[in-house]
Amino acid sequence: MQTTGSLRIGSAAVILMLSACTGDLATDPGTSAAQRDFAPMAAMGAQRKTLAEAVGTWNDNVTTFGALAQVPPPVEARMYAMGNVVIHDVMNAVDRRYEPFAYSGSVSQPVSVEAALATATHDVLAVVGATLPTPDALQFIDQANADYMGELGAGDAIDRGVQLGHAVAASMLANRAGDGAAGPPVGFFVSSGGPGAYRPTLAASPDGLSGLRAIPHWGNVRPFVLTSTDQFRPGPMYGAATVAEAVTTPAYLADYAEVKRLGGMISERTQDQSDIAIFWIESSAQGWNRIARAIAGQRHLDAWNLARMMAQMSLAIADGYISVFESKYYFNTWRPVTAIRLGNLNPATPGDETWDVASLPAGLGPTPPIPEYSSAHAVAASAAAQAILANVGGPAPFTVESSTLPGKPRSFRSVDAAVKENADSRVYVGFHFRQATVIGNEQGKKVGQYIITHSLARVMGK
Repeated sequence: MQTTGSLRIGSAAVILMLSACTGDLATDPGTSAAQRDFAPMAAMGAQRKTLAEAVGTWNDNVTTFGALAQVPPPVEARMYAMGNVVIHDVMNAVDRRYEPFAYSGSVSQPVSVEAALATATHDVLAVVGATLPTPDALQFIDQANADYMGELGAGDAIDRGVQLGHAVAASMLANRAGDGAAGPPVGFFVSSGGPGAYRPTLAASPDGLSGLRAIPHWGNVRPFVLTSTDQFRPGPMYGAATVAEAVTTPAYLADYAEVKRLGGMISERTQDQSDIAIFWIESSAQGWNRIARAIAGQRHLDAWNLARMMAQMSLAIADGYISVFESKYYFNTWRPVTAIRLGNLNPATPGDETWDVASLPAGLGPTPPIPEYSSAHAVAASAAAQAILANVGGPAPFTVESSTLPGKPRSFRSVDAAVKENADSRVYVGFHFRQATVIGNEQGKKVGQYIITHSLARVMGK
């Protein structure tokens, strides 16, 4: 049974484990003469070959900020959404091709779009970074903004771009104010101790029934687009009336045997399955951002299409995490490591008190200290995939690397194939029973489809 013997495990340890404003601007949202004459406006102050490169640069900066923040994946996903959506809103303030998210104004005079992109992204992330326990992310985004703005020079168009950026950022910050994201990183929990009931994987008592669980408030965070946190809550585990009944079903027992056989430090995994387990363990926001950028590069998306895809994908992942955390803490089901060490609390399914997950030998931490059902990784992947596919259409083969398995890129014939492998990885690494990944993919697909039909719609005639 997992135990620490005390409550000396601090919130920082849990967080690291989970990491494995308008001036001369017009407010008329309609089409302006400045929008119709966008091409010469965009060139003013432009330092990159294309605006798509500028959008990509600031998406890269959002990604680096998220990696440096060292926060739990749901918190990181919120950062990604805020940073990438302001990039989208800047582009649409200049040339309204899609509906905005938070900022509905438009420009009336020539403006440096690059200055607006830099200012808006910096402003939003600087506010987020001010609350982080480590200063690296904030220092990075401050320096990135200073360097970028230094390259742009000075002029009226630059000044108006800065004003636009401030305004867009202020709208996003107002939109997310009081959304419930502020809360304790960990909470103390006492398990009922029954079959299937969640027991803290960071146990504090000798019997393993009490301990810490991470960000238990996240299922109550106000979604970006969904109407409620429980909008896509899945049905009960294995269709059973109670968790105790669920862990006696034939389907559960088959999943139990599978993860016990394939997901441990010592297992029957092939080398490819072991690679899959480690490849996909990285942050979903980072990994799927990288995938989206790879596909966007193949399709040569322009600045608006790229900004919209990254914004919708980030919204899908952020709301996917809110949705799945509501589910996790609603059902409160145990993790495979608990079930296997306890032998399901059932003499018919012998356990193994020494069993632990495959991520440990790779130095990527133990089972995340949150309930099992459904899989957040599966939800985030499937939600992200819907946004990517909606914005590129057709087959999208790609090759991509992972920060957790450097030097071993993987190639996929389609986005759907990557979603499936991502789900498989959570069994191979020992974090989830198979059903949690299947249901997670279904839940994420519903979230993603809702996002793409209820946000950032194309403007007629554009």
